[in-house]
Amino acid sequence: MNSKTLIQIILGVLILIISGLFYNYYFSQKKIEILEEEKLGTNNIEKTDPAGNIIKDIIYESRDENGNIYTIKSEYGKFDDAISDIILMTKVSAIIKFNDGSSMTMQSENAKYNIITYDTNFFNNVKMDYLDHKVNADNINVYFKDSKLEAFNNLVYRNLDLSLIADKIEINLLEKSSKIFMFDNDKIRVIKKIN
Repeated sequence: MNSKTLIQIILGVLILIISGLFYNYYFSQKKIEILEEEKLGTNNIEKTDPAGNIIKDIIYESRDENGNIYTIKSEYGKFDDAISDIILMTKVSAIIKFNDGSSMTMQSENAKYNIITYDTNFFNNVKMDYLDHKVNADNINVYFKDSKLEAFNNLVYRNLDLSLIADKIEINLLEKSSKIFMFDNDKIRVIKKIN
């Protein structure tokens, strides 16, 4: 083979390699981005929403510094137009798995979930279960930075022995202690179960 043919072959191979790299860089990037979006769940965007920001089957999971795991799921969600860190959820269920092996579950029709702080405002027909304790309320707020849960508005607390009607209950998620409040001078109503 003479040197002229060898140079042509090397240039041809070099052009093919550069073309392949160019194609991979500019055209396969879009495939990677689409695949990543599908993994994040944006492939579940409702076709009926003209803005394209309703997402189906949402799952977020986070862990705090004490090893407690918080998982929240919803059938539908939509990012808040005013605050980009907030997702408005519908048909919501959540679970906090504590590092001692116990767990707390919550369900509601709706919730506002902050994707940065993990703080959640559950509202509309909220139910919470923890061991033998059950809470029904219109609102339950979970604040992760403060390790605190607040339940209020039409609050009913039940355990094995009693039912309690109050305006607000605060639960410290680390100590698992609680405080019960009334907003006015009314007394907390306690109904003891008789066996």
